[in-house]
Amino acid sequence: MEVAGLALSAVSLSFELFGGCVEGFVLLSNAQNFGRDASFLRTMLNVEEYRFVKWADAVGLTEPGAKLLPQVNKTLAEELMVQLGDRLDASRLKERYSLEVQPGDFGNSTDENKREPGILAGVSEERRREILARARLLQGQGLSKRLRWAAIDKARFQALVQDVREIVDALWHLLEPIQLRVLSQQVGQTLTAVVDMSHDINALKGLHASLTRKGTATIPSFDILESAVGLKVVREQLPAESDTQQPRQSPNNDPIKPLDRSLLKRVTTSSYTTAPFIAEYDGKPVICEAKVVPARLKPKLRLRAQNLATLLSLPKSSRFLTLRCLGFIEDQDEFVFVYEYPAGSDTLCPPRSLQDLMRDAKSRLPSLTTRLGMALEICRTLLTVHTAGWLHKNVRSENILFFSDSTSSGGVSNTLTRPYLAGFAFSRVDSPVEVSDQASEDPLLDIYRHPQGLGEPSVAYAMYMDHYSLGMVLAEIAEWRSLKHIVKKQVDVTNRLVDVPLSALAGIQAWFWRELVERGQIEFRMGEVYGRMVSYLTRPDREDQTERTESLLELEEFVNELGCCRV
Repeated sequence: MEVAGLALSAVSLSFELFGGCVEGFVLLSNAQNFGRDASFLRTMLNVEEYRFVKWADAVGLTEPGAKLLPQVNKTLAEELMVQLGDRLDASRLKERYSLEVQPGDFGNSTDENKREPGILAGVSEERRREILARARLLQGQGLSKRLRWAAIDKARFQALVQDVREIVDALWHLLEPIQLRVLSQQVGQTLTAVVDMSHDINALKGLHASLTRKGTATIPSFDILESAVGLKVVREQLPAESDTQQPRQSPNNDPIKPLDRSLLKRVTTSSYTTAPFIAEYDGKPVICEAKVVPARLKPKLRLRAQNLATLLSLPKSSRFLTLRCLGFIEDQDEFVFVYEYPAGSDTLCPPRSLQDLMRDAKSRLPSLTTRLGMALEICRTLLTVHTAGWLHKNVRSENILFFSDSTSSGGVSNTLTRPYLAGFAFSRVDSPVEVSDQASEDPLLDIYRHPQGLGEPSVAYAMYMDHYSLGMVLAEIAEWRSLKHIVKKQVDVTNRLVDVPLSALAGIQAWFWRELVERGQIEFRMGEVYGRMVSYLTRPDREDQTERTESLLELEEFVNELGCCRV
């Protein structure tokens, strides 16, 4: 979170109000005696402080002149800052929220009140001091007073934060639409970075509470983060495969219990053992995915299956397009994951995969607008999975499903911009110490895999390999052809009777880059933003294992850009 230079000069009324609000944030978030919910409560407040300071940056209030941009309603902005300062006024907390603070002790600093990196340090102490010094609210190197909580209640504190949030939201909405979008994307990227690096469960819970409460969730670009933080909160509490100890905390959700295999009736089978198939469980239509499990890995992969089913069973945002898992069935040599149909879908109409749609010569071809929307939602869903600290490991067109709407007669053609990402059977936590089981040795599936993920991998599976697979799917959407036909000039995998060497499969990346990326084929089909995204996802030099957080932010930036495209 960058530091803006703040020159000492005559303080305008607007900046004086701004500085007073920052002082209120500092006094309350640094107050002693927060109690056992310290990181949860402080995070909620710090998120709003960060959003407030970023708004001030966006409107020019922290520039040397300390003047609001001409297009911002100065009178309304100052009135809102007066209200914000009033809500943060320690002397009025008891009257408004039944929260009480008393003078604190400067000499008694406990571990609870030490600022931590990541979410808890939303606005750095250095930035705070610069703002307060310019507002002439500092004495020496610190504030003239310190507070301690004499009476604090979690629900009442959340009511305070809710009031603060509504005022900050109102300030944000004084911006022009383009400014608002840019600001929300900047804040979203910063929060994505700190979420990726944070393992503080209570702080993550505090951020999730901030994102899901009324108001903030309506800010553009926060929907992905909301889903990802919710998943990570649960993931951090699940037992690790590499750790025999119990998790530090127990998730609030009831654990997923193995389903009864006698109640499962397979209705259809897929041409590939790893593809989703239709079945009935206890008389109800369901979607299933089977995973063959080697006997030697079964004890460890059982825990992974349990964790995966738990994550995919959670309530989710309507923008996080994955199927809700009902549980899994353990058979002799496989795990079968069972999913329910999405709400509002026609259970009498089987879903169709992206691969099915591309090879259907009788269907109407989707427009460029539709294909861009489809690609955007797939990218958003995978970005959510990655931000939560999970790897997919099986991204391909057969694992992208479309469901008919029960209220429409148009079949899946009316739902092409709601692609559901399936195929999670081989997913795992993004950690090099976890067992990385091989998905298959089928050339028709291997063409989606990064060269370093083929055969018996010599390196641990990593996010850039998922990105490569995503790039292959995006190329299919651009060409509206299955990948096996796109790469046929390099390697023919359509004849199952012909053995395909790994060297030929590994050569797909270089061929793809040369023929479709460098020659501008993808940009020609879908535009420059889309082309740059595919270029980034599939480029050969990404084998250097780019920093995980940097990769996340790169994909998020492309998702934001793609979301702004209009055709």
